[in-house]
Amino acid sequence: MKMILDLDTGIDDALAIAYALGRPEIDLIGITTAFGNVTIDKAVKNSLSILELLGRSDVPVFEGAAHPSTATSFMTTDHLHRIHGLNGIGNVVLDEPKGQKSTITAVDFLIDAAVTHNEELVLVATGPMTNLAEAIKKDRAAIEKIGKIVVMGSALTVPGNISQFAEANIYNDPDAAKYVLESGIPLVLVGLDVTLKTMIEGSDIASWTEVDTAASRAITEMATYYYTNEYEEEEIVGGALHDPLAVEVAINPAIITASLPINLTVETKGPSIGRTTANMRLLNQKEKSAQVCVDVEGDLFIKKFTQTVHEILK
Repeated sequence: MKMILDLDTGIDDALAIAYALGRPEIDLIGITTAFGNVTIDKAVKNSLSILELLGRSDVPVFEGAAHPSTATSFMTTDHLHRIHGLNGIGNVVLDEPKGQKSTITAVDFLIDAAVTHNEELVLVATGPMTNLAEAIKKDRAAIEKIGKIVVMGSALTVPGNISQFAEANIYNDPDAAKYVLESGIPLVLVGLDVTLKTMIEGSDIASWTEVDTAASRAITEMATYYYTNEYEEEEIVGGALHDPLAVEVAINPAIITASLPINLTVETKGPSIGRTTANMRLLNQKEKSAQVCVDVEGDLFIKKFTQTVHEILK
């Protein structure tokens, strides 16, 4: 399976890279980047550094959106720094990457890969949907060739994690999310409804410390920072495997035990900005473009994830 990861490379994105590289059925052909957990320059740098740390500098990295589709800039917040650190990877200092980003843009790479690989290609998008929206606008016919698109985003049956209503990836570019969700292109949404059932803490990654490599030390330190801080304000110890779960769903949909077929839209203004809701205009339409995951075998996935990453850290 050919896979592209579209990332805003913070800690759980880094864990998703490690997990994807550890799964033998995945051929990771590229990483496209966007703003979100970090600024675009850090998303590119972190992606390059993680790939080199894990011995996979052959995977190309493409620069994508630097800001939301209706804005001209983007800045990270104290909230993001608390969860991901100032550098996006838990303040872990990695070697400066030797490799460089591709000269091809993220959007052009998505389109080219779709034309080349067609239904063999799977796109896993775990940041704002800005790159995907721009790719659809530029060449919808190409994007329609992609075999499966899995998006980490939304919160239907649980509160949001940026506001009471909104999940972070949707909130970071609600206009792009609205465009993609209303495009009619089939999507699988892996949102907070399921990712919050995949919380890890120290005991889950204890085996990683048995491996004394530069990669194991760095990835363990990142994960520790993440599970210690993500829900500190709620006094909950644990970090949700948001982005790794999206990778798993792409290759093993059976991990999801319940999903909701629905046509969705997004609130783009007002106090509920970023909220994903049913598209009222399409309630009676038989065809549903989105499958929203609402339950998951969380414990099974945590075990699978930690074992897979343990192997790649050796």
